[in-house]
Amino acid sequence: MKKILILFLLLSQTTFAQNDSIIADKLIGYWEGAFIKQNAYQKIEVNFSTRDGKMYAFQVMEEWHPGYGEFEVPVQIDSTGQINFGTGYGKVALHLDKNNLEIIGQLVNRSPSVYVHLKKAAKRPSPNYSVEKVTIASENIELSGHLHLPFHNPTKTAIILVGGRGCGADETKFNLYAKFLREYGIAVLAYQKRGTGKSTGNCDVATIEDLAKDLGNVKLFLEKRKEGFEKIGVLGISAGGWTMTKAEEKHDFDFMISVVGPSTSVRDQQLQSAKYGADVFQLNATALDNVIKYTHLVFDVQQSKKGLEDLQSLLAIAKDEGWYQLLESTDVANTESEIENLWVRRHNFDPKDVLRNYSKPFLGIYGQKDWIVPPKENIELLNEYFKNNMENLTTVNVYGAEHGMEMESKWVELNQDRSYWHFFRISPEVRIAIVDFLEKHGLRK
Repeated sequence: MKKILILFLLLSQTTFAQNDSIIADKLIGYWEGAFIKQNAYQKIEVNFSTRDGKMYAFQVMEEWHPGYGEFEVPVQIDSTGQINFGTGYGKVALHLDKNNLEIIGQLVNRSPSVYVHLKKAAKRPSPNYSVEKVTIASENIELSGHLHLPFHNPTKTAIILVGGRGCGADETKFNLYAKFLREYGIAVLAYQKRGTGKSTGNCDVATIEDLAKDLGNVKLFLEKRKEGFEKIGVLGISAGGWTMTKAEEKHDFDFMISVVGPSTSVRDQQLQSAKYGADVFQLNATALDNVIKYTHLVFDVQQSKKGLEDLQSLLAIAKDEGWYQLLESTDVANTESEIENLWVRRHNFDPKDVLRNYSKPFLGIYGQKDWIVPPKENIELLNEYFKNNMENLTTVNVYGAEHGMEMESKWVELNQDRSYWHFFRISPEVRIAIVDFLEKHGLRK
């Protein structure tokens, strides 16, 4: 997925060139259509507009990752009338039928071909929601985000979105989880963790205690809103699952949704992902032994010259043995002082006690092909923790999904005579499970 996004971003740097005014005038507005490959399709919506003498295409791909499913790129119209712009799959070359208001074309340099077909539609009706930019105080920092408020059939339920590991800025204004949930009357607050995007603070040194305090303050912010929310829950993604369970120690969430959020401790998750990752990357027994040794070491090593030497002696062979690719940059210390700042040491946590004592609705969604947060171990632990409270636990093991809930592009053979092309997308089971969970527990009308 990262490669696809990088390609899209590179293409988005193109500038608006020669503009055929007739084509440009016809393009402006809202279009619906799809990518088409063999006998399969994937929906896309495009809104063409002009700004400062340039044309842009705002695209919506609802089956993509929530943080990247809405984006805007520049458009080129060349002297032949060909329309070019970047998409999530790469550059498209399109042609307009000005009379029937349809656009046809395909992705550039793709074999077999991936076609694109768009039809112009009526202007979208006024939105049935508002998106309010918010700034939330959390001790000595400020968190930036957006509060999505539905107008149509609003409930008294709000969900806070909590992102995963890393210091990349989460999308908050166009987040697809927020867009999806507000259609069901759920208010959603998406915020950027400290030190990312427009939030102040330092993400590089933040601890799980810091992030949990921030989440707690976001909940307090919602409690004071004039909307009078009666139920405030949280949706934690990946390491955001640890953040929400840590925050639950001091704040009482009415429900929790974990999307590939570990129910294991940080140490156990790291060890499990090392073992499963060794299979994925086909490491030999010696390499596996060393990556397990290194995993324990980042938790236990002393902050000293010898400690640094022990870490670096293993790292010296990591690339040759093929396990360096299992590490994040924040798993590597280059100086003695950086040892205590390793991510696992700043976030070392076990959610066991919180989950054992949690007596409200909990949904755990895991990916069948996820080697980072493996489903078997995490679902088994949740069943153990909720054994006296099973009516509140729902778990889903999503077929074919990886850690981002993405399902790969591939040919699917149904039988000897029938096959189809499966487009890259986030599994539909994720949205289905969330809606069913909210309805089951009376969190939406």
